Amino acid sequence: MSVRPTFMGFEASKTAIFASQKALDIVGQNLANMSTEGYTRQRTDQVSVANYAYRSRVGDTSYNHIGMGTNVEGISQTRDERMDTAFRNSYSDTSYYSKSNDMFSELETIISEIDIGTDGDGYGLSWGLKQMYSSLEALSNNVNVAANATIFADSVKNMTSLLNRTSEQLDEACESYKEQLQTEVGDCNLILEDIATLNKQISEVMAGAGYTEQYGPNELIDKRNMLLDELSSFGKVEVKNKTDGTVDVKLNNHQCIKGKETDRIVYQENRDNTVSLLWKSTGEGMDKQNGIFKASAEIINGRGLNSEGVSGSDTRGFKYYQDQLDAFAVQIAEVLNNSVPDPKYDGTPAGAPYPYKKLVGESEFDENGNEHIYVNRKVTAANITISDELLSDPSYVLPDKNSSDNSYFLDMISKLTDEKHVMYNGVERYEGTLQDFISDYAGKIGSDVSYTKSKYEACEKYSNELQDNRENITGVSESEETVAMLTHNRAFQAAAKMMTTMDELLDVIINQIGALG
Repeated sequence: MSVRPTFMGFEASKTAIFASQKALDIVGQNLANMSTEGYTRQRTDQVSVANYAYRSRVGDTSYNHIGMGTNVEGISQTRDERMDTAFRNSYSDTSYYSKSNDMFSELETIISEIDIGTDGDGYGLSWGLKQMYSSLEALSNNVNVAANATIFADSVKNMTSLLNRTSEQLDEACESYKEQLQTEVGDCNLILEDIATLNKQISEVMAGAGYTEQYGPNELIDKRNMLLDELSSFGKVEVKNKTDGTVDVKLNNHQCIKGKETDRIVYQENRDNTVSLLWKSTGEGMDKQNGIFKASAEIINGRGLNSEGVSGSDTRGFKYYQDQLDAFAVQIAEVLNNSVPDPKYDGTPAGAPYPYKKLVGESEFDENGNEHIYVNRKVTAANITISDELLSDPSYVLPDKNSSDNSYFLDMISKLTDEKHVMYNGVERYEGTLQDFISDYAGKIGSDVSYTKSKYEACEKYSNELQDNRENITGVSESEETVAMLTHNRAFQAAAKMMTTMDELLDVIINQIGALG
């Protein structure tokens, strides 16, 4: 066995001191960022310096070069990609049901007013219906009392106003969510741009600083991971790590980020008042798999079974409930416009349908802002209004002064209370009384809210569990870092003591071996 190099022991101790110093620096970095959002715990990866042994004519050197110290390979992050993927998938689900729950709850607030009225005051459609047949009962008992006719005209006006207001609230809420969606598209595009910018910065740092594939600029990587988490709220995110430190990202199966390049999402309103989300690079519609975008598009465009076109949705959304309200308005108009006979009818032309007094019609404003009422057009909840004749003279509904016929008042009462009506909005068909329709109308949104709320709570709980598990890996533990600090401090002290010991050994070699005396 040959003698090892004299100063090799110093090198081993020196590397131990340097490695312990760096490990203590990282412990301090971790403790300093315990409360920093998105920070991932870092660790010092140390390896023993390899022993490059060789044989020669004078001996075997395999043992002489053992003990050359330690080397810091790099500063890694305690992160699990599988946990990241699981959390982002779950967060996408949670965001979908959270947005759906918010939008359905808004719908429920509007539609509940149909039954209980604004702010629970009781003045909803059920109240309006009751006021109409109560006033008709008074008319049937006293046919020619003008005061009763005025009360009836007021009840008709109230009913049309309630329908107008509810329709307007549905439109306003839908427009509000369209604006929100437009803002969310802008936010998503900014996130995509920021991720692409970080890709560029990370690749440049890795190339310039000589990082290997396993290591990189951890703080920049943390920023990017936070953005990827946020991006997953908009849809399903798939991430592929590249050797240059960049990531390729798919959003809802579309390659939206490739290295330093990014695609953009375009918000578009269509002629049928639906909305579409398109990819700028291809002009193709986004495949909405999950997240905020899917929930918003489904409920804004949702027309139930009546959905049409590429952008249509079979979810019971704003358009579905608007269609149902329109169908109810049509039935109200059918009752009011086809019950009170017109005494001016003289039987000509022969075979013509018996004419009735028109009590409601369609309201339309011309270019000068003047309102016109068309009693022979199909009404909607938005435009139904009391006719000019009934508004200007409530006695219009009364029979001739010499008549005491109350049969058509009784007929209207029956139609409003007991008679079953068929309400058809293109595909779905409902048959029942008007009050039954109101109850069914309010009940449908209640079931949708109940379902989405339960799904949201379950998804949120699961996402929180995944986040907690992820935090156990990526988060900084004060107790663990304190133990690491003590460990590295003792290692530093031991290495320093070893350096002193090697100095003493060197003193013996230089000053004492072979000395006389």
